[in-house]
Amino acid sequence: MTVPLSYSGITKTLTAFAGPFLAYNIAGRITPVLAGYKITHKCNLKCLHCPYWQRSGHEQSFEGALSTLQRLRSMGVKILIIEGGEPLLWRDGNKTLSDIVQHARKFFPSVCMTTNGTIPWRHIPFDRVWISLDGPPTVHDSIRGKGIFHTVWKNLEQSDRNKTLVSTTINQINLSSIPELLAMLRGLTAGVTIQFHYPYNGLPDPLFVPRSDRKEALDELIRLKRLGYPVANSVRSLLELKLERWTCEDGLLANAEPDGTIHHGCYLKNRGIAECSFCGFAAHNEMSLAFKMKWQSVRTGMKIFFMGRAAD
Repeated sequence: MTVPLSYSGITKTLTAFAGPFLAYNIAGRITPVLAGYKITHKCNLKCLHCPYWQRSGHEQSFEGALSTLQRLRSMGVKILIIEGGEPLLWRDGNKTLSDIVQHARKFFPSVCMTTNGTIPWRHIPFDRVWISLDGPPTVHDSIRGKGIFHTVWKNLEQSDRNKTLVSTTINQINLSSIPELLAMLRGLTAGVTIQFHYPYNGLPDPLFVPRSDRKEALDELIRLKRLGYPVANSVRSLLELKLERWTCEDGLLANAEPDGTIHHGCYLKNRGIAECSFCGFAAHNEMSLAFKMKWQSVRTGMKIFFMGRAAD
């Protein structure tokens, strides 16, 4: 059952986004609204599709991280998503990610995290948490490591289902198993956000699913969403990806690196080759559609970031 949009949720959303939304639609001015902060590249897994655990480099102290948060806020960011590597591995002496989040909540209306799900996080007051799940047990473990699915599933079952979503990256390994995963997740999560694997180092990439091969999977996702499966992406966004018509206002994005470097624009700046025809970062399309006043995407964003359930 979908939780109705509460008055407090509407008020919080309108207050946070009225300024940048009006600036975009009336004045044509674009400011970053969502920021991904890769607080560390350290990770306890070596997932096949991820380039970040292979990277090293300086990461910030507690005071440095707070400075990065303040700079993101000054740019206009409203939604902060703390990423990695595995962000729960970040430490500075006796300071942990929990201390970072306590301060971040003072700066941003919505503070979120993406995690591989192997480390408990229930003690940290995130507004939303995305757990990475790539498929049923054998499929997930073939991508992330033997026995990982069991650990992640246990943590998922113990999480707050109104605040926990699953993030699934579709690639050539798990392409045919996504319907089974969605069936397993019914009632266990606030929604499943779908994206497609991006070839960070260019082609050929054995995991990359070309746009021409995505259409059947996207048709199935739309069908399952309409049947009540927990697909969080809007139908409008899924259709854009299927039709190879991709709306992306990358100026709505900012990205911070472990050393505190901040980039305004495309998620791939300083992270890999940037080729729009390869893109499958559906969340960026969804936000762009929302700012273009497409109601399905507006409603999806409101529910994902300020409520407990995925959009209808």
